[in-house]
Amino acid sequence: MRYHIWVGRWNELGAGLRRTRETLSYFTPFLKPRRKGLLLALAVLMLETATSLAQPWPLALAIDYVLTDNKRLPAFLPGFLADKALLLAGIAFLIVLIFTVTRSVASFRRYLLQRLGQETVFDMRDALYAKVHALGLDYHGKKRTGDTITRVTSDVKEVRSLLVDSVVEVLSSFMILLGMLVVMLWLNWQLTLLALVTVPFLFLAVSRYRRSLVERMRVVRTREGAIASVMQEAITGIRAVKLFAREDDEMERFRVESRESLRASVDSAVIEAKFSTVLGVVGGLGTALVTYFGARQVLSGALSLGDLTVFVAYLGLFLSPLWALSRQVNQIGKSLVSGERIIELLNAEPTVKDLPDARPAPAFDGRVTFENVGFAYEEEAGKVLRGMSFDVEGGSRVALVGVSGAGKTTVTSLIARLYDPQEGSVLIDGEDVREFTLKSLRDSITFVPQDPMLFRATVAENIAYGRPGASREEIEAVAELAGADDFVRELPEGYDTLLSERGESLSGGQRQRISIARAMLRDTPILILDEPQSGLDAEAAAAVEESWRVLTEGRTTFVIAHELRLVRSVDQILVIEDGRVAESGAHEELISSGGLYARLYSLQERDLVQP
Repeated sequence: MRYHIWVGRWNELGAGLRRTRETLSYFTPFLKPRRKGLLLALAVLMLETATSLAQPWPLALAIDYVLTDNKRLPAFLPGFLADKALLLAGIAFLIVLIFTVTRSVASFRRYLLQRLGQETVFDMRDALYAKVHALGLDYHGKKRTGDTITRVTSDVKEVRSLLVDSVVEVLSSFMILLGMLVVMLWLNWQLTLLALVTVPFLFLAVSRYRRSLVERMRVVRTREGAIASVMQEAITGIRAVKLFAREDDEMERFRVESRESLRASVDSAVIEAKFSTVLGVVGGLGTALVTYFGARQVLSGALSLGDLTVFVAYLGLFLSPLWALSRQVNQIGKSLVSGERIIELLNAEPTVKDLPDARPAPAFDGRVTFENVGFAYEEEAGKVLRGMSFDVEGGSRVALVGVSGAGKTTVTSLIARLYDPQEGSVLIDGEDVREFTLKSLRDSITFVPQDPMLFRATVAENIAYGRPGASREEIEAVAELAGADDFVRELPEGYDTLLSERGESLSGGQRQRISIARAMLRDTPILILDEPQSGLDAEAAAAVEESWRVLTEGRTTFVIAHELRLVRSVDQILVIEDGRVAESGAHEELISSGGLYARLYSLQERDLVQP
């Protein structure tokens, strides 16, 4: 029975080491550019190990050659050292030298590893952030934003500890242990074997507690991601929280996730405390055995007092690397959990990506065609678009009309390849959009969203977001066309005024005009507007309408809007119902047909339904 227990523990330890090795294999590419620095750190580590091993020897020399006459000076030493006063002074100098070199080397090693670690963190975060942008909306729609942020920030720090600190610390501990073992065998092999009796118990303790700790840390990291998500949602939506007076509810959401993290963290601390206690008991037992039998050998003359002093000192030092290894077992457990979370993100594949033979998009005329397009965000949720087909001439204005959930926004998302249809094709100028590289395709399309996304940057930088190289004259020209120039110049620093996050320091109409100015500056052949007048007062809506007419001139424009003034002026109206085009035509034509559009128009005109 005990045999099977030991085999099971050994297999668990082996599985843990394999898991660690597999995780490290994902991250070694980040260390390759720093091979020279790591080799230097290894050389410094070897020097630090040598100086650490030398620390007990001056005391042994003082005991054997100064305090007692157990040994004679070696013949290769100069004769004047026979004077005990001079010998003692030399030993004192040696102590200072050893400790100075040890601390200096250790400090240099810490600096070197800190620099290498920060450089590694930079590269890892850079790769992860690039991956975040490479992944499509389907991935981000399923993941909590705060959890993704946690992976790019705090999880990277944990993996950095695994790649640099933990690996070096474990290597240092093993080198010190190996060096002490060699010296101890040379001094007295019987006492060394006696000290090694406790090693199997240490391996048993490591394998027992490591698995429990890793499981608890997995919970901790998951909960920390949930906490970040709750905070991110509440802070981003702080306006809604205030308006609905939900501060207490948000605090309770935060506390629920935080309590779970606290519980898991406390559990892991208990596991660490138990492990440390077991390690202390085992280490104390080994030291007691060596001290007892070593003292008997000194009394019998088989061992000098200085050698026993070195032996016991090494045994005390023997515990230090073991304590360090125990800490690293815990740290590695935490880092492996973070590593798994990062690997999951690195291994995620975007569903929308460039095909191997994708080419840059040409200068589009703007003809957009849907051929029997079928699309579902999730298979279980059913299709949003069902065999949708339509053809829009280049340079025309098209309104997408329908009840909420009919698929209007989905249509515009497929044009820009934010998603790919499961059935049918989306064509621009007769060519499937999948034949073009994503960047070149999206560089030909401009979105003006219902809720303009402004950044914490200057007004000028926000307008130039779609075309960063634009001159100040171009920025001011489009702002004037969009009706934004007057209010921008009244801001404290004009176009150099720094906006708050999401542009909350501006009114809704002002944000929308800056968004339209951005679209004008971008100047693409295809334009998509998502309810550009939604939530605006009459004056702001009128200003946006005037800007809209200038903006859409000569461009293929899709506008999702229930505002009748915009809908009446377009070239074509597509009425979407149940994922299909139910009706299409001009305003007057659809009104006279008495179909779905006429009914929606009539209801809206009588204010029985709101846009």
